Amino acid sequence: MDSKTAKKYVESLIFSSLEPLSKNDIKKMLAEYGNFDLEKILDEIFLDYKDRGIVLANVEERFFFKTSDYLKDYLTIQTKKIKNLSSAAIETLAIISYHQPVTRAEIEKIRGKPVFRGTLDSLLELKWIKPHGRRETPGRPVTWVTDYEFLKHFGLSSIKDLPKVDELESIIL
Repeated sequence: MDSKTAKKYVESLIFSSLEPLSKNDIKKMLAEYGNFDLEKILDEIFLDYKDRGIVLANVEERFFFKTSDYLKDYLTIQTKKIKNLSSAAIETLAIISYHQPVTRAEIEKIRGKPVFRGTLDSLLELKWIKPHGRRETPGRPVTWVTDYEFLKHFGLSSIKDLPKVDELESIIL
């Protein structure tokens, strides 16, 4: 396989995948056909799609195609599934996103109120949070972090793109 074909192959892998692909996933599939500079290939694909209706997106080093942000006002999905989150779920999500990895007990301490299982279940169902292992303390409680869908929903490339606390205070006041 030559480099031109490798680029087309990577493009088709990303396009046809049901889930965003990590660099490791792509490297494994591409390795069968030779040793290619994946960074260069991804950069070329990114540039090819930069000014088009769809663009190559990268969230947490996972790649997928999406509609260009330039067109988002023209394209709407008519069947939006609306799920109202409780204030407890919103508070819990905010605590997890800013304090991750965090245990349920730590969330409760910060909130000053108990966190009910249904609250975590609704965030899990949306794939906005996920378990991230266990804390090495008595009882080995599960720690929680935000998931890929949280970043995708809020248009963030990584958790570092969240507004800083002082920025939020200036917006609220």
